[in-house]
Amino acid sequence: MNLAKKLVLAPIFLIFFALLTSQLAPFFKSYEIIFSLSSNSLIQFIALAFLILINGLIFNLFITFAQNWKMVLPVALIASALPMLFLTPFLGLVFGLGVLISLSLTYLTLTNKLKTYLTFNPNSLISPSIKHFISLFILVFSLTYFLSINQIIQKTGFQIPDSLIDTAIKLTSGQQSEQIGNIIPQISNDLIKQTVKDQIQNLIKPYLNFIPAILALLLFISLQSLISIINLLIHPLLWIIFYILEKTGFIKFVVEQRPVRKMII
Repeated sequence: MNLAKKLVLAPIFLIFFALLTSQLAPFFKSYEIIFSLSSNSLIQFIALAFLILINGLIFNLFITFAQNWKMVLPVALIASALPMLFLTPFLGLVFGLGVLISLSLTYLTLTNKLKTYLTFNPNSLISPSIKHFISLFILVFSLTYFLSINQIIQKTGFQIPDSLIDTAIKLTSGQQSEQIGNIIPQISNDLIKQTVKDQIQNLIKPYLNFIPAILALLLFISLQSLISIINLLIHPLLWIIFYILEKTGFIKFVVEQRPVRKMII
């Protein structure tokens, strides 16, 4: 396999990773999206999960084609520097370091398999490595999110988003509201909303230091849950990709006969 084929996925991975990093940036600026129950937030989470999957797929394919740390390391270093373009210097440094560790561990585990396998099977060789990268990336993302939200809460405090309170009030008093229509003036709704908000704030005040960790855990669980479903696409995607690559002549497979040593008594 010539040099161009080994490096063809490097710029593609960097482009998709830059896109992924840019989509992560809003998460580090506010914690309200974690509480959002809107369809737009769900779509945003699903799109993010797909981007993580695509990046894991492309990077592992790049490792499979290159199988050379001299080619993979520069790409990993560039990818780990990309967060500095979208995040604050501190968060960019932390997130970039975590990305570099994740990419390095993925390279080491996959290349070890590629050196020792007997029969090439992309699903058994590459699929676990993709899932390993995805889990590491989500962990790094969640840890960086924890640091970011902890800074925000230390500076401005923590406030339950109004959208969450509005949803809770609608769920608890929806039937009553339908019966009485618009009899209750808007000022009463605002008073109820503020009262509920004050009660919740007083309830969580003793646990304020735990809020960033809880939010980071919610983010981790949310993404992992989505990824566990989307991971079902890995096997068919790998089969289709390698089928196309073989049919187009990008790669080829050869059958080898090796001597086998047996013990006879």
